[in-house]
Amino acid sequence: MEPDAPLSPSAAWIAQLPASVAMLMGDTVRYANAAALRLLRAQQAGDVVGKSVEAFIHPLDLHRSLARLRHAESGGINPVTEIRAYACDGTPLMLAMSSAIVVVDDQRAVLATFLDMTERAAMEQRLRQTDEDFQRMMNTMQDVFYRTDAQGITRYVCPAVKNVLGYTAEEIVGLPAAAFYPDLSERDALVAEIKRHGAVRDFPGRMRRKDGVIIDISISTQALRDERGNYAGVEGIWRDITERKALERRLEHLATCDSLTDIHNRRSILTVLEQLLQRRASLSVLLLDLDFFKQVNDRFGHAGGDCVLQRFAHIIRSEKRSRDFFGRLGGEEFLLILDGADAAEALQIAERLRASVNAQPIALQNEQAVALTVSIGLTQAGPDDSSASDVLLRADRALYRAKQQGRNRVCCG
Repeated sequence: MEPDAPLSPSAAWIAQLPASVAMLMGDTVRYANAAALRLLRAQQAGDVVGKSVEAFIHPLDLHRSLARLRHAESGGINPVTEIRAYACDGTPLMLAMSSAIVVVDDQRAVLATFLDMTERAAMEQRLRQTDEDFQRMMNTMQDVFYRTDAQGITRYVCPAVKNVLGYTAEEIVGLPAAAFYPDLSERDALVAEIKRHGAVRDFPGRMRRKDGVIIDISISTQALRDERGNYAGVEGIWRDITERKALERRLEHLATCDSLTDIHNRRSILTVLEQLLQRRASLSVLLLDLDFFKQVNDRFGHAGGDCVLQRFAHIIRSEKRSRDFFGRLGGEEFLLILDGADAAEALQIAERLRASVNAQPIALQNEQAVALTVSIGLTQAGPDDSSASDVLLRADRALYRAKQQGRNRVCCG
């Protein structure tokens, strides 16, 4: 056979193989079956046969490919490896190649088989890129992305958890998510809500940090389902909203509390009264007014007057029942709502408060003691009271009688 003559394998089935097959002598392609010609996008056999492998192998993989050919020529069998290549029209390819020595017409040649891995390689590249993008996003997130299985075991949590809880992601993965909740009922409520609706948004909760501090969190998450549609866990994001909640509580405090005495302000205490009246609860109302308070202001100035108001509020707050509501209506006038107290109990409480104020002179900064008394108008809410003003009107009339009768007393209305 002439050295440059094309090889003609006697086994005709090689030409019919669906796999791409080529035979090489040295670095030259001497035969390529139909599948190989299609893979390399050849218009005719001459586009491939007679060409050097250098025309098809990527320069960065050429040395490795030629070394494998030499290995096959020496009788070795090369396992499958991936190489970068080019089709006849220059289209880049990724091929899985294996090769071994064969004898055709008494000549030794290298039989190489190829499998087109271009789409798989592109898909793998896309997957790698997607994974890299995901990891980069996880590494830069301030919020915490997490995933748990159906048993509530943490299967993934992003690195941001270290900044929020103080634990590394490795310390958390494999542990029950419930282990970080100070109150398990809050976790149960979250899971129940997710199972009921499939997802939650800005669901409030709390978690315990590694140092034991409890933080407020907001959770947005959704249920995961397996191939049969069964609940398989959850994934989502939670964020630390401790500062926001503290600000909200501060703003609420400013909106509802009297800045001087730190009890309910006028608007807040009247709102409480309206709500209790709508509930049709049994309650009594005490309207308290400090006696001769103008003289305190005239003698000690407004700073002294403020000190007296603060001390008075402290006395009442320490003496009242925990379920009662206490607020300042303005000036030296205060409102105490006795929740669930009948007339007899309310009168007993009112007398105790009056006596307590009378028995505790208030020492000012200049060490002068101010003797205080308080007049109290007492009334009980009735079924005909449609608004707070109805109750307050009766309490105010009772307070007026207490003032008229000499102050430092309780009158009922």
